[in-house]
Amino acid sequence: MRKKVLSVLLATAMVVSLLAGCGAGKGSESKTSDESKDGGKAKIKFLSAMELVDEDMIKEFESQNPDIEVDFDYVDSGNYSAKFAALASSNEVPDVFWTQSGYYSDQINEGLLLDISDDLADKSYEGDAVWKDTFVPALIESLQHIAYTGCGEMDSYDYGVPFTMTTIAVLYDKAVYEKLGLSEPTDWDSFMANNEAIKKGGYTPLSVQSNTCIDWLARLFWDQYCRAEIEDKELKFEDGGMTFHTESVEKGMESYKEMWDKGYLPENFMTSDLDTTAQLFLQGKLAQVLIAPDKLEYIMSNAPESMSLATFPLPGIAGLPSRSLGGASNIFAVSADTEQREASVRLVKYLTSKTNFETDEGLKYSNSGLNDVERDPELDTILAGYQKAADNGFCPDIFVPTNVTTEINTEFKDNLIPNYLLDQITLDDVSTKLQSMYDSYLQDKE
Repeated sequence: MRKKVLSVLLATAMVVSLLAGCGAGKGSESKTSDESKDGGKAKIKFLSAMELVDEDMIKEFESQNPDIEVDFDYVDSGNYSAKFAALASSNEVPDVFWTQSGYYSDQINEGLLLDISDDLADKSYEGDAVWKDTFVPALIESLQHIAYTGCGEMDSYDYGVPFTMTTIAVLYDKAVYEKLGLSEPTDWDSFMANNEAIKKGGYTPLSVQSNTCIDWLARLFWDQYCRAEIEDKELKFEDGGMTFHTESVEKGMESYKEMWDKGYLPENFMTSDLDTTAQLFLQGKLAQVLIAPDKLEYIMSNAPESMSLATFPLPGIAGLPSRSLGGASNIFAVSADTEQREASVRLVKYLTSKTNFETDEGLKYSNSGLNDVERDPELDTILAGYQKAADNGFCPDIFVPTNVTTEINTEFKDNLIPNYLLDQITLDDVSTKLQSMYDSYLQDKE
């Protein structure tokens, strides 16, 4: 299976979506790492595509843990998959690495990730609590659900930890709203009415933060339209109770195309990266953007004084309580082949610690997913929409299973969505292709 997983990772090299032993924190006694028995430092390799994790963060960790040296390698999201696949194929998986929910189950099945259940039951980085208990419970449950859905029955579902509680909300300029006489929408009808008014006012109404997130709207719509069948009636894709041709599934795609056909999404919607989207917003051409909090820093730092920014959760298209995408989308894991387990786990504990989230400047816009982390009160207004977005919980990461494997997810985002919106293929073509790929996935699991 390793060759299959690696080939899938290589195929998705340009479409990664972005959307991190015992703790030895400040003031705690430094514990002996794996190599310090011989008087040297434990040297570990760390690979990440998270912009929030940088050299300064690693230097701070090393200053607090002088017995550990970290060889840190940041790779931009567009090249991350190829980099990781190349390392895995040569049996050089880094000791610690970033992964994402779409890859997580594949990597567990492939045996690439270390079972850290014992470590999670041990002390946190600060040493004042059990590590697992420092996380918001729903976030750990979200990550365990991803593993269960993708891997089936296992003895453990703890092969990584979430880095930040990913949520998404609509960022907008209150000055534009005031100019057009708009207020924050409270339901889908008022949201669509705002979009129409924004379009008539000469602005592009809405985008997502980048083309790697092009599936967000479809997934949010499915969480509304398919919730009764999947959660209340317990119909499943695995046994054919639900299919990609099911009316509620196709309705989600039809609603997506309606927004495109109405001109509510930008012309470069399928190709716009994060920088391009941010520039459109900062230039006053784009009125609203569906964005994760960890992507706010550039916009906040470069917004002109005329801008007054705020956020609100995207209303539910079917009128149900609006759950957010995210949860445990970004994950830090330890290689199953690491020779530096204690040092590697200690780094992951630090990355997900209150110490890190309360002191690192780059994390100030992030929802840590940790209990009792203190945040600057001045940020509460701008981040209010994210908290509201998380109040009703999170969409199951694999719900309508376009992201059950990286191969299906790549085909959906790279080919099916763009070609459907542009009228190059029909909705039936989309449903048929997805069902065919999903059926093949089920056969491979047998």
